[in-house]
Amino acid sequence: MQIDSAFSVVAPINDVWDTLMDFERVAGCVPGAQILNKLSDDAYQIGMKVKLGPVSMQYKGQMSVLERNADEHRAVFQGRAQETRGQGTAEATVTLHLAEAQGSTRGTVSADLALSGKAAAMGKSVIGGVTEQMMALFAANLQALLAEHSSEPPRGAGQEAPAPLPVSPVPAASAPLPPSAPPSAPASPPPPAPVPASLTDNSLDALSLAKGMLTDQLSNPGKLVGLLAAVAFCAYRLGRRAGLRSGRP
Repeated sequence: MQIDSAFSVVAPINDVWDTLMDFERVAGCVPGAQILNKLSDDAYQIGMKVKLGPVSMQYKGQMSVLERNADEHRAVFQGRAQETRGQGTAEATVTLHLAEAQGSTRGTVSADLALSGKAAAMGKSVIGGVTEQMMALFAANLQALLAEHSSEPPRGAGQEAPAPLPVSPVPAASAPLPPSAPPSAPASPPPPAPVPASLTDNSLDALSLAKGMLTDQLSNPGKLVGLLAAVAFCAYRLGRRAGLRSGRP
C-alpha cells in the first residue's frame, strides 16, 4: 500500500532538516509516537498508538535510518512493529524530502506500507484519511517546535542580569516629632483646710491635753497610781466643797 502526504512550515530549510533529524526531539510532534530507547545514532525502539475509525491499536517496534543526505535534504527510514495486544503487524519504508518554496519549507512523505491484522481490514481510504489528519497535526506541532527553537538564546551566550528594581525613597517627615515629655510627678495632696475659729476653743484644747496626759500616764504604771490618787483627792475636795455649800457637815 502506497501512502503519499505532504506538509509545509514557515522556517528555513536547514532549520527544518536539523530539527527532523533530532528524532528524540521531533518524536513528540507525531501524534501517538514516542521514542522508547535509543539503540544507536541510526536505530531507535519506538512505540505508536493509532486509531483507525472505531479501532484503537498500539504498536511497539524499531525504526532505522537507511539513508540520510543533508545536501539534498533527503532521508529514508524503515520501521517494523507489532501490536502489543494482538497479532497484527506493520512494516513501512518511508522517504522524506524537503524543498524550499517562497520563504517556507515543504516536505513530502512517501510510504510503502504493509499491514496485517485488524488494520489491514480498514482499507486504503480509511488509512489515507487518518494519515492526512496525523500529518496536519504533525505540521502544526513542528511549526510550534521551530518557533520555540528560534526564540531560544544561543547556547553559551551570557545573559544580562536583570536591572534592579527601583527603590522608592522613604518620604521625610514634615517636622521632627517633639521629644516625649517626662511623666509628671503625682500631685501632692492639698493642704488640710484651716479649722474654723469657732472650733478652736478652750474645751477642745483641754480635751486634747487630757487625752495626751491620759495616754502618757497609762504607758507608765507609777504615774498611773499617782494620777489615781490625785483624782481621788480632787474628788474628795470637790465633794467636801459641795457639802459645805449645801449646809452638810
